[in-house]
Amino acid sequence: MGVVRRQSILSSLFIYLGFAIGAVNILLLFPRHFTPEQIGLTRILLDVAMVFGTVCTLGSIPVTLRFHPFYRSWVPENKNDLPFISLMLGALGSALLMVALPWMKPFIIRKFGARSPLFVEYFNLLYPFTVSIVFFTILEAHAWSQRRTVLSNALKEFVFRLLTTALILAFMAGWVDFNRFISLYAWIYLPAILVFVAVLSRNGGLALHPRPSRLTGRMAGRMASFGGFMLGGAILNIVARTNDTIILASQSTGGLSDAAVFTIATYLVTVMDVPQRSLVSISTPFIAEAWKNRDLPRIDRLYKKTSLNLLVAGIAIFGMVLLHLDDAVRFLGSPYAALTMVVMVSGIAKLVDLATGLNTQILLLSRFWKIEFLTNILLVALSIPLNYWLTKRYDVMGPAYGNLIALCIFNGTRFVLIWKLFRLQPFSLSHVKALVIGGVCLLLAGLIPDTGTMALNIFLQSAAFLPAFIFMVLRLKISADINELALALWRRIGR
Repeated sequence: MGVVRRQSILSSLFIYLGFAIGAVNILLLFPRHFTPEQIGLTRILLDVAMVFGTVCTLGSIPVTLRFHPFYRSWVPENKNDLPFISLMLGALGSALLMVALPWMKPFIIRKFGARSPLFVEYFNLLYPFTVSIVFFTILEAHAWSQRRTVLSNALKEFVFRLLTTALILAFMAGWVDFNRFISLYAWIYLPAILVFVAVLSRNGGLALHPRPSRLTGRMAGRMASFGGFMLGGAILNIVARTNDTIILASQSTGGLSDAAVFTIATYLVTVMDVPQRSLVSISTPFIAEAWKNRDLPRIDRLYKKTSLNLLVAGIAIFGMVLLHLDDAVRFLGSPYAALTMVVMVSGIAKLVDLATGLNTQILLLSRFWKIEFLTNILLVALSIPLNYWLTKRYDVMGPAYGNLIALCIFNGTRFVLIWKLFRLQPFSLSHVKALVIGGVCLLLAGLIPDTGTMALNIFLQSAAFLPAFIFMVLRLKISADINELALALWRRIGR
């Protein structure tokens, strides 16, 4: 866990810096200078492009993650054809998109034209947005495989949001109008792609060898079968994660305005994802290597430690968000009044997801990888009808309720399957202790009366909750990793 912990700290640093910049964008700059419909447009373009982009990768990303250890062990670096294969698949998928998307435009106009006309107006921006996402995610997979996760997270979480800030400031200064702003936003992944190409090429990690290696010849069938199934699973997974805002934009009474409220709520909850994002990117190659060597005890250790650490971090972040929701709504104004309940329900769903740890990576990289595809079918089969029906009934609250129900069933199913197949499960008494400590500290901090000043409220409640929670977690030794990290930081401060 030493390498995982070190890289996790560096990755988390960049991710948190990115989230801090993103908080300024989402909570301060966007609501003050853009209409709710314009904010909703930025989110719906990204979500739809993510769905199309996942399709266009044609399964190259899971193939890269799963089979890279074999190429590293058995194919000389100067004959490794895996980067060429994945990039050509991305190019083929992008070409197919150019042919298929015009045929889909009439259907999208019918579904979004009434409630979200702005999305229809800027429909063509899906082309550059999708293609740039395709090549960014393929290059990101190669960076993960080569354990360059710090670079990957810095580009994805930090640079992306910093460029968004620059575009917003240019809009505020009057240098660009909204039409130019949203057009440039559609190309926002391009600088990161160029950095990936430069860094990976310089270190030999992206050498393009079109001639198939012997390993590719032997494993082509397995790679194609795996990639095909995982492509289906990835599409289902991304649809499950993005259908909420898409359904809101097309079916909710407020259209893009409700999508804007949900976007801000999702951002606040997504802060809980920061430790998970760094741990997933760092742990994935280690899990792949462990399955290659049939090292089940190592997988068991990663499963247990990451589950507990993610839950503790998630409780701390969720508690801080909950304490300041009322102040956030007062600051944003009445159009965002539904934010409090959406965040509460979505945050509980996220805690469930965090507590089940790296179940996706364990299934995806095992010999039972088809289960990953089947469980993603389950998630989509649950989330789309639930979100559609509940959005019709409860507007912006609908997707929050739907996601909570779907994620509980989805992660519960994976938990049972991993236990049945491998006799692995991540939970212990420490999980219960973390939940109890978090609940007690949150309750006590919530008793502090409203001072009428937002900054003072944030300071007093944060000072009451976070130090108490951290102290109790360390005192009761909830997580050995967290205690070791705290001790290492203390020694460094002492030096």
